[in-house]
Amino acid sequence: MEFDLEVTIDRPVAAVFAYVTDVRKVPEWQESAESAEWIEQGRRFRERRHFMGRTAELELEVTALEADRRFDVRTVNAPVTFAIRHSFEAVEAATRLRVHGDAKLGGALRVAAGMAKRQAERQFRRDFDRLKEMLERRDEESPSDRPPRLAAE
Repeated sequence: MEFDLEVTIDRPVAAVFAYVTDVRKVPEWQESAESAEWIEQGRRFRERRHFMGRTAELELEVTALEADRRFDVRTVNAPVTFAIRHSFEAVEAATRLRVHGDAKLGGALRVAAGMAKRQAERQFRRDFDRLKEMLERRDEESPSDRPPRLAAE
């Protein structure tokens, strides 16, 4: 199962790259991520995710890290084997972020591959739309300048 996404974010490449590669921030913008932490800074990290009614612990390794250009990861210990390639490109003052994902589904997920792919693509699209919105909003006002928001807002 493969998918490709592209989003242009009105922020400099360095800012987008720094945010995406800080895995501790993954739960802020990826809906299925409950937690994420480095096991070995810049090399391995652990995530806890909830997807298709199940919660899973995943261990991932960074397979490529080129400042402001590329961030690739793959699972090393997870119920689903996948690799994700992120490429970052300056487009004037903005950043074009391209993402390619490749997952190998096994067991019950293989039977539901079509449904899993559609759900994963929708979720990835929403996640990257959320990333765009969050980072572009950060450009408008810094978090320290932003007044606290009430839960109802």
